[in-house]
Amino acid sequence: MHRKTLLATLACASCLALSAPSLAQTREVLPADIAPLHYDLAIRPDLAEHRFTGTNAITLEVKQATAEITLNAKDLTLDGAVLDEGTRKPVAIPADAISLDKALDRATLHLPKPVAPGRHLLTIRYHGGIGRDTLGIFTMDYQSADGPRSMLGTNLEPASAREVFPGWDEPGIKASYTVTVDAPARQMALSNMPVARTVALSPDMNRVTFAPSPRMASYLFFLGMGDLERIHRQVDGVDVGVVVKRGDSAKGAYALDQAAALLHFYNGWFGTPYPLPKLDLIAAPGSLQGDSMENWGAIFYSQTSLLFDPASSTEADRQRVFSIVSHEMAHQWFGDLVTMDWWDNLWLNEGFARWMQIHAADVLHPEWQTGLKAQTFFENGRDADAQPSAHAILKQITTANQAAQAFDDITYDKGAAVITMLADDMGADAFRTGVQRYMRAHGYGSTVDADLWSVLQEVAGKPILAIEHDFTTQPGVPLIRVTATKQGLHLAQDRFHSAGPATQGEAVHWRIPLNVAPLGGTANALMLDGEADVPVKGLALVNAGQSAYARVLYPQAMFTVLLNKVPAMSAVDQIGLMQDAQALGNSGYAPGSNALAVVAHLPPSAEPVVWQRAAEVLTGLNDAYEAGAARKAFRAYAIGLIRPVLAGLDKRPASANDAIVKARLVEALGELGDADTLAHARAVVTSGSGSAAEQRSALTVAAAKADRRFFKVLLAKARATTDPLDKLNLYNALVTAENPAFAKSIADIVLSNEVPAGTNEGLLGRFASAQPDLAWKLAVPRLGEPGAGLDPKVQWDVAMNIAAQSSDLSRIAQYRAWLAASVPQDAQAGMLGAIASIELNNKVATQVLPDVDRWVAAQGG
Repeated sequence: MHRKTLLATLACASCLALSAPSLAQTREVLPADIAPLHYDLAIRPDLAEHRFTGTNAITLEVKQATAEITLNAKDLTLDGAVLDEGTRKPVAIPADAISLDKALDRATLHLPKPVAPGRHLLTIRYHGGIGRDTLGIFTMDYQSADGPRSMLGTNLEPASAREVFPGWDEPGIKASYTVTVDAPARQMALSNMPVARTVALSPDMNRVTFAPSPRMASYLFFLGMGDLERIHRQVDGVDVGVVVKRGDSAKGAYALDQAAALLHFYNGWFGTPYPLPKLDLIAAPGSLQGDSMENWGAIFYSQTSLLFDPASSTEADRQRVFSIVSHEMAHQWFGDLVTMDWWDNLWLNEGFARWMQIHAADVLHPEWQTGLKAQTFFENGRDADAQPSAHAILKQITTANQAAQAFDDITYDKGAAVITMLADDMGADAFRTGVQRYMRAHGYGSTVDADLWSVLQEVAGKPILAIEHDFTTQPGVPLIRVTATKQGLHLAQDRFHSAGPATQGEAVHWRIPLNVAPLGGTANALMLDGEADVPVKGLALVNAGQSAYARVLYPQAMFTVLLNKVPAMSAVDQIGLMQDAQALGNSGYAPGSNALAVVAHLPPSAEPVVWQRAAEVLTGLNDAYEAGAARKAFRAYAIGLIRPVLAGLDKRPASANDAIVKARLVEALGELGDADTLAHARAVVTSGSGSAAEQRSALTVAAAKADRRFFKVLLAKARATTDPLDKLNLYNALVTAENPAFAKSIADIVLSNEVPAGTNEGLLGRFASAQPDLAWKLAVPRLGEPGAGLDPKVQWDVAMNIAAQSSDLSRIAQYRAWLAASVPQDAQAGMLGAIASIELNNKVATQVLPDVDRWVAAQGG
């Protein structure tokens, strides 16, 4: 899914167990006395009534005699069952002999007498509802040129397979599947495997049966159907296809090209060929919870993550499609072929897929400089990991609610950062060799993280388990404090907190692979284990190359000297110094103006990706200001920094990222209130002139500053188009309108079904970024409205993200009250990060901005 540490010695035998028995004792898992071997599923959807009926014939292995069979079922009615014991007469189990536990999402079948050990066939008849939110089984409605259409789909991670069929819905329990669905004859039906046969039930209805699947986890099951078309090609013996709504084939061509290249690359990189006969990439006519889902052989994507329209898509869209296609395809090995044993090892799936999307882009499209851009991913992980609510990467998960909250920046982005650090320390060849051995050893099985890292340690001959243990079993970002000595530098460890320096010392310790490089010299590699003295001559960069997961705090005098060397630094170190300065300044470890000082020392000719990141620093500060003279002075200064960069982009050799960076700089000028930029943006939108990227950035700028007439024009345009992709682009712009008079209209729009299916969550996030307090007041009380189509767990995430945008300290009490009233106790811990964000936003507004104002004034305003 694309969404938001073992012991200290080399011979770490206890690492290999990682307290799995104690975790298992507290998990909400099914009894281990029965295991499913094969599901034979027959599903009959009724889209007009939004319900379905099903039959699930499950081949079971009974390990010990039992008179009860307990499995997962949620929002399903079990109409009865039959247990075929082989040598004896089948046993009927009526509906009144089936009890439901709604709290645990379980059904228990009570047998008249115990079933003997061995293989048995349990056939369950059941029915359930088809929803409109994008978890479980649902429909997504849209308008086509031929009238209204609806697509059926499933999205089951982490624990929604139980909403589609009764079964064993845990990641470590694998079984094979044969799936049959009754589908309208004019529609395409899809599942994990190719169609094996189609039987006409009537002129209007077919019964479609798919080939049996390999053993796989329940959350990877997929079923879909709709008015669809498929483009495809053969790659290394696999039928690779892109499936889109009718009429959109041209928008799927780019994704098909990239999927073909990726499949061939991954087959070689993993050393294990993709094992299924087909791989479909399926575009939803809207957005999915989690953005995209790695169902084995049938990956389901939000439309913006798969479709590329040559006429209207931008270079940023092109790179985004590749990024998410590569992420989900990496899961076909890391997650699907080899699956985590339980949700506490989710980072094995998501951290690795995040790392792989970066690596694949750097290999197949090095001109994009994705590895450099990935510093932003890693920064997201550090930001989350610095909050009081931070958790270890290996987070103890006991319930389905907790599993749903585990898909966060620590799992994805800290996970990817730690993998990057370890892969760099091992070397590319050794890392790849270790992963290939892991795939061969555990294919079709389930693992914990030590299964991977013990193999990598064996290959590398380095204490990989010890390093990995430090970074995955304890939360927090290492802070490397630097002091100057006569011989060079002294390095000492601490823990970085978003709330500021700890009042008391902490017993924290990481083994950190680290590079220290004299400016203009060769880096020295060391393992920072506690403290270290590094003999270097002259000024040096700590964490040169930025591969270590850490922050670096220099004495202010040393930082001031480093500023003058910023133009000579590599692009990655310019970004690293800027990001550390921003985090350390916001949290009170260093002056709040340090990040702005780094931006001011960047030459206009610096790598465009660096200026893209610098624009985020400038607009982030701008967002913290209230209207007034101080904001006016800051904006004038920031505009003066950006304009020469934008002008210079046309005078340097073109790069693949120019259009992306130009668009971001134009948007930044718009956010900073630059009058010329706003006038030009309105002219571009009105005339329809310019490239796709220019039109998109102009729309963003003009919509944010829209007056009533312009807002109405854009809204009418959004409502008129029948293309879900065009509609979403327009609404993405509209919801950022800064005029508070439009807030009620925006809330009404994003909480209705007039926006493309499943896009409410993302649109609410953009609304909150523009008007956080109004979003809290107008949207949060209405998240449960039917038109919004938001699953309860999605509502939790939306409210958390809206609250986190605020700098108003009174929001904390309101948010705590909302949590107590709306979120189960077992899921609340993962949502407390919003409180730290509110406190940090307030600190920036009250403590950082005054320092920024003094700095701007000292530069002459």
